[in-house]
Amino acid sequence: MRPLILCRERLERIQRILERVGGSLTVREFSRTYSVREWEVEQAAALGWVKIETHKPRTGRPSRIARTVSECPAAKLPPWRCQIEKPISIRHANFAFHSVCYCVKGGSAWVGMLPLTVAYRRAFPAARKRRAATASMSRLMRHPDVKAARAWLHAKVRLELHWSAPMPESAKEIWQRLRELKSSQAAPALPTVQ
Repeated sequence: MRPLILCRERLERIQRILERVGGSLTVREFSRTYSVREWEVEQAAALGWVKIETHKPRTGRPSRIARTVSECPAAKLPPWRCQIEKPISIRHANFAFHSVCYCVKGGSAWVGMLPLTVAYRRAFPAARKRRAATASMSRLMRHPDVKAARAWLHAKVRLELHWSAPMPESAKEIWQRLRELKSSQAAPALPTVQ
């Protein structure tokens, strides 16, 4: 599983909360009162924007206190939320798997249904009506994550990849890996703007 990454919007929220409460707050209060997870505060501290101190009282449990750093010239800004690559959803990967399997098999046992519609109904069993499943399937086939997952699975079926090779977690990583392996399924690289 891919590690969670702190985005710049969440860092700004942590800083606003610390300004509002006077510069220091326990990590537990961040979680309970402001819904800021512990790993977010720890990553902000690792980047140099927050300092975490452990306060050990004579009796009771030690508390971790997050404080604002007065000057942080060497602190690195995390990426914006839109710059963080999202992993392919398990439902999209499941649909891509079923769609490749049904297309390779050459059809379905259900008379009068397209193999991709059958694949959609396998991946999403709550879809009851055939026409609605066909419409949703056609929209889903244009989704970039599904296109990337299908390309990866087609490369495996054509034996361009070893069958035990794990699929990368994001569409960008899939296309990059397929280009590295010189697969026939690889999408052409986008030109870089200079």
